[in-house]
Amino acid sequence: MDDIKDNHFTDSELEELTDLYNAMLTMKDSAEMHKFFVDLCSVNELHSLLHRWQIVRRIEQGKSYEEIIKEISPKEVTDEDKSKSEKKSTGRARGKARSSTKVSSTTISRVKKCLVNPEGGYRTALNRLDETSKDDNKDNKTQE
Repeated sequence: MDDIKDNHFTDSELEELTDLYNAMLTMKDSAEMHKFFVDLCSVNELHSLLHRWQIVRRIEQGKSYEEIIKEISPKEVTDEDKSKSEKKSTGRARGKARSSTKVSSTTISRVKKCLVNPEGGYRTALNRLDETSKDDNKDNKTQE
């Protein structure tokens, strides 16, 4: 906990956040992480997290706010989509999906502000994903 400093949380809350982060770090792959997040978050919370990450990726691609809003904002859900979604259900009530929520320019602005911080979490994640991708490409070339 000593390395986490945040004025928005009490020391006690920071201890518990650290415990939560450590629990996340025990997940072995994206499938386990998905199960954990589905249990931890509501559908709306997951949509919010997803939208922020989609914004990060699109800002990195150089897209404008208008392009980002157009790409991430929901499309009309068809009856076929609803049927597929119902079949994938885990049987647990999760609440109504936030299929009609648009991404706001305020959210894009906040994400962009965080993304330009070289010490921020978004930048760290992108750098690590980039490193992993480069390592994977090296491994693939070595095997050929």
